[in-house]
Amino acid sequence: MSDVSKPFFLFSHEKQGIALGILAQDLGPYRRAVTYFSKQMDAAAKGWPGCLRSTSAVAVTIQEARKFTLGQKMTVLVSHTVSAVLEVKEGHWLSPQRFLKYQAILVEQDDVEIVVTNIVNPASFLSGSMVEPVIHDCLEAIKVTYSSRLDLKDTPLENAETWITDGSSYVISGRHAGYVVTTSREVIESGPLTTNTSAQKAEVTALTLALELAEGKLISTRTRGMHYG
Repeated sequence: MSDVSKPFFLFSHEKQGIALGILAQDLGPYRRAVTYFSKQMDAAAKGWPGCLRSTSAVAVTIQEARKFTLGQKMTVLVSHTVSAVLEVKEGHWLSPQRFLKYQAILVEQDDVEIVVTNIVNPASFLSGSMVEPVIHDCLEAIKVTYSSRLDLKDTPLENAETWITDGSSYVISGRHAGYVVTTSREVIESGPLTTNTSAQKAEVTALTLALELAEGKLISTRTRGMHYG
């Protein structure tokens, strides 16, 4: 049984797309588990890099833990610098909706204290092992993950030919879909796509084909006003 007059400790961990948590309280010299959490994360979060998955897992376990803590102070132990992820206003790693949701759960409530720890297993957590510094930079790890294609830029390249891509899906005398890759002077390639192709998929297909055709060339591509160098 939990005692809401005493502070809580929450161990949060993510493994294979599952948010895992142990809510505990100190009883004399020992740390006793109050309850365990295990909850599937949503499909979008499962596809993120490890640090972002951990951020999502922390949010999930805190929400579950609050059903027991009833506003009492909770120290959350996690092996990733999740607070730093939410302090980067200019980051494009999370949608605005996710960003605001996670901030509301992890940052804006005064019942939560996030502690970054080297503890990565429940046994160490429950034994009350000392928390030691963690040499891990989530921001750098995420940047490396999302910057794996350093040859791709979001601004036009100098002295590069500009290719324009487009894809469409429409219904006129039946359903049709197609793509085109052009320059300002000529059509490089165009063709039909399967009738069940959505407009969004047609656009992605056109851009993908353009990149394949441009292998070994220096080009900038433009699709619906967006530049990719």
